[in-house]
Amino acid sequence: MKKTEENRYPHSATLFRFCKEALEIRYEGNVKVIDQDVGAILGYDPADCSHWKKGKKNIRSLSTLRGLADHLNVDERLVIDIAAGAVGLDEAVFEYRGYGAFAMSGRQQENLKKEFFKNPSRWQADGSPASFETLFDVNRAAVLKTVKAIIELGRFTEAPVYIPEVLQMFPAISIVAEATLVKPFVAEYTGEGSETKLIIRHRASDSRSFIRFLIAKEIFNWLVRTGHALGAAFVGAPAEALDIQGNAFAGLLLVPGDFMRREVERIDSSLDIVQQLASTFWVSKALMNQRLRDYMENLS
Repeated sequence: MKKTEENRYPHSATLFRFCKEALEIRYEGNVKVIDQDVGAILGYDPADCSHWKKGKKNIRSLSTLRGLADHLNVDERLVIDIAAGAVGLDEAVFEYRGYGAFAMSGRQQENLKKEFFKNPSRWQADGSPASFETLFDVNRAAVLKTVKAIIELGRFTEAPVYIPEVLQMFPAISIVAEATLVKPFVAEYTGEGSETKLIIRHRASDSRSFIRFLIAKEIFNWLVRTGHALGAAFVGAPAEALDIQGNAFAGLLLVPGDFMRREVERIDSSLDIVQQLASTFWVSKALMNQRLRDYMENLS
């Protein structure tokens, strides 16, 4: 019998790795995920599981892909895109983890409150007392104001917002695409204060949706770190608030509310609205869904 070539179906192998990492994320490190746990999703025996892992087995049946999506509780289109090679492992895992909170709420807020009341001095380095609500105010209005200022300064009038054109406004930030980069995204800072420079390195030759989001978020981090006028409102905020502010900034910059309102009026309502908007704004369907929810809650 002719021996099956190793990794004959590389996208299926990527799908296996995604499923395993997704399970590890789901269990938050409390359960050790083994290969057989992934195979068990589809009822595979150890041999079939091994073939799938090594790319010897092609996973392409729509019903099978839907089964994986249901088990992992993800959009089946993400699983289909992985199997088709349209989405790589790094992007798929990022999509699964999500784009982070745009507001302080839920379990994250409750856990942070518990930590704050146990050890408030951790966030009050200068000794001045401050309430939880004051310290961890995300200040969405200030985030929105900063985004609108960038949109106006860059004279952006329609989607998509081009990240290279945004970066032209900040000469101290440079971006480099490196195909051999180990990590998909690296931010390197040099200098201090207003003289701080930032080099952003990313592995993809094209600017994938999650890379665009990460770049936008890093622009926010640089504005705060340098004390730039556009980031002055956030200087001194605790890291937990800054992380959420950065997420909101990136989401609002890539999908400005005014632009989205106009595009919603133009799209074909008989087709997938989220898919159309995601394509127009050059973002993923996951981010577009999150931004739509965010818009409905804040009307901006």
